[in-house]
Amino acid sequence: MEDEKWKNIPITTLLLTYLFVCGVLYLIGFWSTFDIDVFSLISIYDIPKSFAFPLLISQGFFVLNVITGNVSDLTDDRENRDHFITINPEWKGIKRGILYTISSINLWVICSISLMAANMYDYKNNSLFWVLTSLIVSYYLLHKFVNLDIVKKNFKNRILRYFIGHFIVFFPISCLSTGKIQSISILHNNDNKYISIININRASPMTDTTRVKLLGFISDRIIYGTLDNKRTYILNKSACDGILLTKK
Repeated sequence: MEDEKWKNIPITTLLLTYLFVCGVLYLIGFWSTFDIDVFSLISIYDIPKSFAFPLLISQGFFVLNVITGNVSDLTDDRENRDHFITINPEWKGIKRGILYTISSINLWVICSISLMAANMYDYKNNSLFWVLTSLIVSYYLLHKFVNLDIVKKNFKNRILRYFIGHFIVFFPISCLSTGKIQSISILHNNDNKYISIININRASPMTDTTRVKLLGFISDRIIYGTLDNKRTYILNKSACDGILLTKK
C-alpha cells in the first residue's frame, strides 16, 4: 500500500522537493557560520538560486570520475562491501577479528574525520576540514549507493548508476560544504565586500567601509557585520536608498 502511494507521486514533485532540500542545506551551511537563524528570514524564492553552483560542482566530479576511470573502480561485487578485503570465514578468531577491524571502511572514515577534527585548529571554521570531510563522506556514500543490490537491479547501465549516485549523494553534500566554505572565507576576511549604506534622506554613507563587510542577502534583507565578527546587522532594503559595495 505504501509503495502505491510513492508511485502516485509525480517525479517532478519529488525532484523539486529534493532540489529545495539541497538549496536549504546550502543556506544552512552558509548562515550557520554567522549564527543566523536562516529559517526566520528566507522566503521560498531564496532557495532555488542557492543550489545552482553546488549542482555544477557535484556533476563536475561525475565528469572527472568518468574521465579518470574511477566509475569502474568503485564497483564491488563482493557480498561484504564494508571492508577493503574479503574476510575468510575459515580464519581463526584472533586473525579474523584483527583483519575485520582494521579493514573496516566505516572505521577508517570515522577515524579520518575524527583525527582531522582533533588536529585542525578551529575545525568547524576551517575550509580545509570541510573540503576533505565532504570528499571523504561523498565517496564513501557513493560507494555504498552504487553497490546496493536494488540500485544494480534497477539501473543496469554503470554510467547511469553513477550519474544518479552523484546527484543523490554528491549534490546535497556539495550544497552544505560549499555554503560553509564560502561563509568561512568571509568570516576570516579572505573574500570581503565592504558595504556603505545610503541613508533614506540621501545623506553620506552611514557606515565605515573599512570596518563593515557584507555577509549576504536574504529575501529583502541586507546582512552585514564588523570585521572582527563580533556584531551582525540585519537591515531591510526598504529602510535605505541603496548600498555601495567596494572590494579591497
